[in-house]
Amino acid sequence: MTEIEHFFTPISGYAYLGHGALLRLAGEFGAQVRQRPVDIARVFAEGGSTPPAKQSDARRAYRATDIARWAAARELPVNARPRFWPTDGAPAARMIIAADRMNGQVDRLAGATLAACWARDLDIASQDTLSMLIGECELDPQVVLQVAAEPETQAIFEANTQAAIDAGIFGSPTYRVAGEIFFGQDRLDFVRDALERAS
Repeated sequence: MTEIEHFFTPISGYAYLGHGALLRLAGEFGAQVRQRPVDIARVFAEGGSTPPAKQSDARRAYRATDIARWAAARELPVNARPRFWPTDGAPAARMIIAADRMNGQVDRLAGATLAACWARDLDIASQDTLSMLIGECELDPQVVLQVAAEPETQAIFEANTQAAIDAGIFGSPTYRVAGEIFFGQDRLDFVRDALERAS
């Protein structure tokens, strides 16, 4: 089975916009999505990218416009200027990794977390929000958050981040198929081409 590695931060608006399309594409080709949340601050620093909070007003304004356009094109609800953004994505990243370790609804939980930030205006750094999202995905919040707090989960988070840096990844979302990287949800057509080649 072909694997699509999905390197992203749960606070990424573009990861939100692309997530559903990514899952549909994987389903079309019988591919497996490997959710790999990363520490985006480290990825930005190592890749030479400017964090959104430090970008110019003009660039931030264009970003909001672009996100709104893509949301309309993908028929997704969005708040292009979410109230709780940027925020600490690490707790949500560890939660997603914990669900993956438990083989429990990781794709659904990743999507729900992205939507919580960008469509529902929720603070995904809040334990209360994470507990609610876990429950909505029919998992046990207490168990998932316990696994999220384990050193093994943090080790996977760090390994995902280092793997992204080693691959030359500099932003979120980035997809990798058969060693080839594709930055941005607007590159999913190229991901499709890679899946066709791998089929």
